[in-house]
Amino acid sequence: MIYLIGGAPRVGKTILAQQLCTTLKIGWISTDLLMDLLRVANTPGRKMKWDASPEAITAAAEWFFPYLDRFIWGISSFTDDYVIEGVDFLPAQVAQLSTQYTIRSVFLGYSHMTLENFTQFPGRSKGYANLPEAHRRQIVEDVPLWSAFIRQEAERLGYPYIDMVGNFSQHQAKAELMLTGV
Repeated sequence: MIYLIGGAPRVGKTILAQQLCTTLKIGWISTDLLMDLLRVANTPGRKMKWDASPEAITAAAEWFFPYLDRFIWGISSFTDDYVIEGVDFLPAQVAQLSTQYTIRSVFLGYSHMTLENFTQFPGRSKGYANLPEAHRRQIVEDVPLWSAFIRQEAERLGYPYIDMVGNFSQHQAKAELMLTGV
């Protein structure tokens, strides 16, 4: 089983992936790492700047799809179960992958983010902690819009979506239940 955890940035995907891997005793990777490897390799066409428009999100996911597909193909030859989380795929890519692989997925979003939330929960990525104030404010403004786009696409294609606003732990448990059925 390939478990895909997608959604907007800064909504708890990494935490959910770590939780799920601990529960199931399986490995995981973030698409952030895969994208960084492509950056280091100077792969042409990769996204170079922050752009949270639905068109840019869609174009980036379509660009990344062959790499994600090949990664899943490779990992499937090593193990039966694996978790992949990140912002670099959408429900449309999950639908495509589902024709070839056994997949369970959930998408996470955050319909209301404040700069206080962003600062209080900086995430594991060291990059977020040192961003200029203007960029941090832009992320805070964009995450709810990005989340609304993800929610719309998940609903259109029949994939579960969870808004992480409110009781974060409860939402994490619900997402894990959606993925595992346990």
